[in-house]
Amino acid sequence: MQEAFEYKVDLKLKNILIIMPKFYAYQTKIHDDLIARGANVTFYDEEPERGKFLVLNRLSKIFKTQDFFAKFNKQLTANIIAQMPAGGYDYFLVIRGNILSEETVNTIKEKALKKDAKTVYYSWDSLKNVKHQGELGKLFDHRATFDSVDAKNNPDFELIPLFYSDEFDGDKVEKPEEYKYDYVSVSAFFPFRYRYFKAFKKANPDKKLALKLYLAPSVYRGKKFTDPKLVKDLDMDIVSFTPFSPETIREMCISSKAVLDLATENQPGLTMRTMETLGIKRKLVTNNIYLRDYEFYNESNEIVLEDLCEKADAAEASGDYSAFVLPDAAWLDKPYVENEAERKKYSIHAWLDNLLR
Repeated sequence: MQEAFEYKVDLKLKNILIIMPKFYAYQTKIHDDLIARGANVTFYDEEPERGKFLVLNRLSKIFKTQDFFAKFNKQLTANIIAQMPAGGYDYFLVIRGNILSEETVNTIKEKALKKDAKTVYYSWDSLKNVKHQGELGKLFDHRATFDSVDAKNNPDFELIPLFYSDEFDGDKVEKPEEYKYDYVSVSAFFPFRYRYFKAFKKANPDKKLALKLYLAPSVYRGKKFTDPKLVKDLDMDIVSFTPFSPETIREMCISSKAVLDLATENQPGLTMRTMETLGIKRKLVTNNIYLRDYEFYNESNEIVLEDLCEKADAAEASGDYSAFVLPDAAWLDKPYVENEAERKKYSIHAWLDNLLR
């Protein structure tokens, strides 16, 4: 019988205000977990009109100003104050906060929170990739990041990696009688991923691979003009113009012996897919060299690939793709080494406990 998670933070009847961007369905996972714990949760989307915000984001970079988001910040602040619960919020959580102003944060703290409220900032992006470069986090009681390098360079930011939700909890997932794939990888289209996926496909004809990249039709049309060579004669066994649902991705990962995860190059933080792979107790092959720094890293379960760009250059020049041969049955079929105490530290329940403690 599955043991109930032992929560460290009592959130029953606590009023929690969250401002964050919608990121696949992860905001729903966070919301639902807090509700299940008895909290009252109010969520505000940091980017309610995605297309409009992309345009404003480009303009703000060109003109080096946040003024383009002033109207949004003003309206957001007014809505939060008008809709706040009686007495105010007990917790104020901001995730990323890419376009929030200091004035917005300070006004919310002054007018929408209880006097003893806890304020928490979390970045699930590298600080160099957000407009405020982490400065916004200084307005909060507790600051955390998923990026190990940012945590090392900013001691006031605690390292709290991402999480796996209950749908990826290996104790709640039925093990398949027979695995459909040896390796699965499903993610967004980036040129580097497409290049490496083609190399892996050439080097591993003996393995059952499901390497899939979603390329939005609008991006494809744009690339036809800006980078026509990239999108000419696309391998449609790899590329899909239709997005993969979270349920489809989950089923593919569960049906595979291992997951191949290619993080954005030079990204120190562990991806959500890494956490989900840990959750379902599947083996992992990744290009994230920082994985070795984590306590759960075990060569029997995880393999780190290095210098893929240089290897791809050499392979394309010589036609020899042996550097992209993935581990075979000797590693794939070796029993997964379990450490339940460490694995559970990365569940969504533990993640929220760490943030809101």
